[in-house]
Amino acid sequence: MGDTVSDEDAVLEPDTILLQGDLLDAYSTDDGTVILVAGTSGHRVVRLSTLGRTVHAAVGSGRTLRQLEVELVSRLGDPPAGSLSDLVRSAVLSLIDEGVIVAGQVPKGDNSGDIGS
Repeated sequence: MGDTVSDEDAVLEPDTILLQGDLLDAYSTDDGTVILVAGTSGHRVVRLSTLGRTVHAAVGSGRTLRQLEVELVSRLGDPPAGSLSDLVRSAVLSLIDEGVIVAGQVPKGDNSGDIGS
């Protein structure tokens, strides 16, 4: 999947596919989780908050942003304050920035927008 959402674009649609990034190792304790993330200019260690760890686990082998919101509500319940979509989007953007998850293209379900034929 060569086309991904970059930090500069940061445009996430409800149907944007999210995938786990290239993680080399993880270590978890009751105090938190640290992961080793593969990068083009070297590897780096990232500490995940409880929310970050939950988002990463919920993404699993791939979910859309919309599916991720539903999964997080089932795991964590509704947020006490704020918009669920805004909170999830903020967490996802932070994890994309760290390389923990990757955002792909919005799936092309139909060709209704195509010109031609």
